[in-house]
Amino acid sequence: MVLPLSPVGGQTETGALQTQASAEADVQEAADFGATGVRVTADLSWLCPTRRCTTAPLEPLVARARELGLTVYLHVNSTPSWIDDRGTWYGPEGEGAQEWAGLFAQMVERFGTEIAGYEVWNEPNIVDAWEQGPDPAAYAALMKEVWTAAKAVNPDAQLIGGVLSNNDLGYMHALDEALADLGGNAENRFFYDQLGVHPYAGEEGEGYDPRLAAGQRDAEGSFGVKDMTFRGLDRLREQVHEDEGIWRDVVIGEFGYDTTPGNWYYVAEPTRGTYLAEALQQAGAWDWVTAFTVYTGEGFAIEGTPAEEALHRATASLR
Repeated sequence: MVLPLSPVGGQTETGALQTQASAEADVQEAADFGATGVRVTADLSWLCPTRRCTTAPLEPLVARARELGLTVYLHVNSTPSWIDDRGTWYGPEGEGAQEWAGLFAQMVERFGTEIAGYEVWNEPNIVDAWEQGPDPAAYAALMKEVWTAAKAVNPDAQLIGGVLSNNDLGYMHALDEALADLGGNAENRFFYDQLGVHPYAGEEGEGYDPRLAAGQRDAEGSFGVKDMTFRGLDRLREQVHEDEGIWRDVVIGEFGYDTTPGNWYYVAEPTRGTYLAEALQQAGAWDWVTAFTVYTGEGFAIEGTPAEEALHRATASLR
């Protein structure tokens, strides 16, 4: 299990600003909980006010996690206003994609293989995170730019592509076609190393039991079928293998249930704790899942809840 943490200067779950001392304490708490890693957001709109980025807000968390033997994932996202003044969630395109890839490469230059995986953007298949409208060809171009820039700095850096919201089979198929059109193949790994997915299970007002079989809750997305079950992750991975000829390791960068009635993926306690523990155990049974990150944003927080207790027990049993 991996836990998400805020960089120094970022906002914590309580609304307070993260300090170096609180950041290091959070890493220690993650280790004490039994987590195997942490996931830290690298917001380039904040870290890169010019073409030269700072990595100082990330460094204390990375250093402390490494001291404690935890893996670290870096969630790299957001567009600086000097690249696109429309907003941070407009995906970088054209010359902007080249600029953004150069900023990404600065993260790789600083941390190299201290980071287990660098996520390329966040959920490009939904309009909330690619505000000009999801476009597999545009995201494929960004992935290629990032691959070229990052691998020139450190060929061993692991890039996490896709980073999809849900098991979006339609978008992923279109993305693979776009990557192939740009010269992606098995030899160059279609310009990414590991597949990132946020396989949230449910619909508006209801979260689904993670034991539901793949294919039992399909929905129609903008690009085709979305498998809204948790176990649809296996189905997505098989499709990627068919399209690319590569068996991918998968990073679950976010998963969770909202405890706010009426919201997407709503599940009340203590059922939520049961569902999260079952999902974690299933992820542990898939030897191709390298990380399972519990999302703890508003409505999804686990601290002091039955879900925290259930996850702690499940983590202990897996270890």
